[in-house]
Amino acid sequence: KNYKTYAEYWNLYLARKITKNRKADLIYSANTLSHIKNFNEIFKGIECALSEKGILILEDPSLLECLKKVAYDQFYCEHIYVFSTIALKKVLSKFDLEIFDIENTKTHGGSNRYFIKRKSNKFYTVKIKVKKEIKKELSYGLNKYSTYENFALKVKKSKNKLLEIFKKLKKKNFKIVGYGATAKSCTVLNYCGIDNKYIDYFFDTTSYKINKYLPGSKIKIKKYRKLKKGDPDIVFLGAWNFKDEIFKKEKSFINKGGKFITHIPLPKVI
Repeated sequence: KNYKTYAEYWNLYLARKITKNRKADLIYSANTLSHIKNFNEIFKGIECALSEKGILILEDPSLLECLKKVAYDQFYCEHIYVFSTIALKKVLSKFDLEIFDIENTKTHGGSNRYFIKRKSNKFYTVKIKVKKEIKKELSYGLNKYSTYENFALKVKKSKNKLLEIFKKLKKKNFKIVGYGATAKSCTVLNYCGIDNKYIDYFFDTTSYKINKYLPGSKIKIKKYRKLKKGDPDIVFLGAWNFKDEIFKKEKSFINKGGKFITHIPLPKVI
């Protein structure tokens, strides 16, 4: 589409290079900040590249939603961080940046889209939504250690319940397959000790995953096809964050009595 593309990692050097002649009025990053360890390099580049009235938009999974939904599968090798608004606000303040607006989105089971500006930028005022989001997080106790201890207990209960469901179904000789060979599903399966003894195979649409195996659990990945009632008997929802889209796609399977296993927010058959 005639966009100039740089196949390089974002850092201060790249920021200087691409904004040498003109600063950026908008910098947008979705689901990348949570993968990057070096904040200093990232935000020094932002400071350098952003115009005085410019906006930075960041979008990442919400820590509050993770804890509320017991979505422990958000924590895996690629996600170095999962952000709360109170934590991100603290990080940004070191670079004279501030959040002035927030949108809650449904992506990844609940994400926040943060609109960020320089503190010196008086063109935008901080909206009441920011204060409301921080109040929500503090009310839930995201600033308290005990909140995370309670979350750990919920995760253990979730694991035991999910494993119990699988064991009961296998005793009845049900054929179980997985839907969506995601990083999230790998986290759940390996933590819960669910392998190819429980799940026959996974369906996925990603071409380079087909005929490979899920790491750890060694479950084979097959090319996606429409679900048919009785083949399989029941489906584990690996891509639970796309439940609405999947249920629309598999309407015929569901209407004929097809069922899914989910672990969010509580393990159950739906």
